[in-house]
Amino acid sequence: MAIEGQTAALPETRSPSLATVDSDEQHKSPKAVASGRRCPDSFLFLEGVGSRDLPVDGARLYNLAVTPVPVPCGKMKLVVLPVFWLVCFGWGTLQRQAQLHWHVAGEPGQRVVLERSLPGSWQVLLNAVCVVALSAYAICAYLLSQTTMAKVLNPLFIPRTWAGHVGVYVFMSIVAVASSLLLRSNWVVGAAGLFLFIGWALCGRTVQESSSSRGQVGLGPSRAEADIGMSCHRDGASVEAGLSGERTFKAQLLAGDAGYAASGSRLRFATVQAEPEAIGDDAVLLEQGQDGTFTYHGPCGRANIFRWDCLLVLIGACGMNLSSFVIGAGSFNQCAGLFELLSALIYVPVGYSCFAVWGFRLGLACKGSAAIVMIVTLWPVMNLMLGGKGCTTLVHLVDQEYLPQIWSPEAAVFEFNRGFATCTESAYALGGETLLVASTTIAAWVHIM
Repeated sequence: MAIEGQTAALPETRSPSLATVDSDEQHKSPKAVASGRRCPDSFLFLEGVGSRDLPVDGARLYNLAVTPVPVPCGKMKLVVLPVFWLVCFGWGTLQRQAQLHWHVAGEPGQRVVLERSLPGSWQVLLNAVCVVALSAYAICAYLLSQTTMAKVLNPLFIPRTWAGHVGVYVFMSIVAVASSLLLRSNWVVGAAGLFLFIGWALCGRTVQESSSSRGQVGLGPSRAEADIGMSCHRDGASVEAGLSGERTFKAQLLAGDAGYAASGSRLRFATVQAEPEAIGDDAVLLEQGQDGTFTYHGPCGRANIFRWDCLLVLIGACGMNLSSFVIGAGSFNQCAGLFELLSALIYVPVGYSCFAVWGFRLGLACKGSAAIVMIVTLWPVMNLMLGGKGCTTLVHLVDQEYLPQIWSPEAAVFEFNRGFATCTESAYALGGETLLVASTTIAAWVHIM
């Protein structure tokens, strides 16, 4: 294969589909051949029932190393955070005023007066510790997103077994559907669950033991007889150097350090086109020879969001309350307490790591990925609404709007006016003022992340 700019041509087919054309199909029209496979491998479900050793190493490496654009370093992220904060706080303040003026459906906060269970000075100290410690936890998750992806999320989201893939899909689907039902009774828990599902759908990748044709090698090596003798065939030795251009396909090279193969050849990431009319971000690892040619090394999979089973769950779960997301009703229907605290503690490192990896890198790898960024997040409207909600929540907690006595050691009673009164009373009975402060702090960071 030759390189044309950033395009690696792995033997290209005569049809735009990149699919193998068997000898008995060569007399058919391109349209007839293309219409024979409208739905590519793994577009509806994961093939290879019972597989225990899926070729997931390339997919995991893709999540960690592909860089269509330079990734911001930790210092740059610390510089950008205050700027992001100011923009979102301004947006959130305007949005809140509009919501109250237009009487957006939902409960903006019920006032509850309760007695302090601890001496005032100790309670103020605990309040400060909660705000500082939980904010530091979120900032650490912000800075260590790459480590979280490598050590935790890659093994969980891209299992090596077929059963593991299906099990994670079923679990995440249950989380998405259950979360969609909670948005009007416990916004933070519901939103955290939905965005956890979206994070898995974006950063989890589907791979197979093998694929049906050369056009699907992003999912696994080809098992088609027509590909015997190609490096992309699961059983064949490569003789591609002597092949005509009719037996190759095109792949767009991507930046990123993929390391080296056992033979010493440099590995390169590349995105390949799937079957006709099938949108996806199928990617492969290629070995780059000294003569400038490339051979197939292994699959990097396809993001789960491009599978219909995942996409339909997402559309159904989010569609139930899409209007609430669009108008930013996260300022309403809050339910402070232990459930909110625990779900937020889980979401912050997981959710941010997923959206950072996708937003900074994976979502920029090809047109299909970029389209997902625009459509799923309504970019940048959703980003501003959620970021604005998180920034204003934390500021309003610290500046005593939600809890006027938060920094007052003389107060024997305190007021709390964030969310439903029943939730506030239940949280108070379980953990007092401390739980209310902790829950509100980490709930703010859920939206910021």
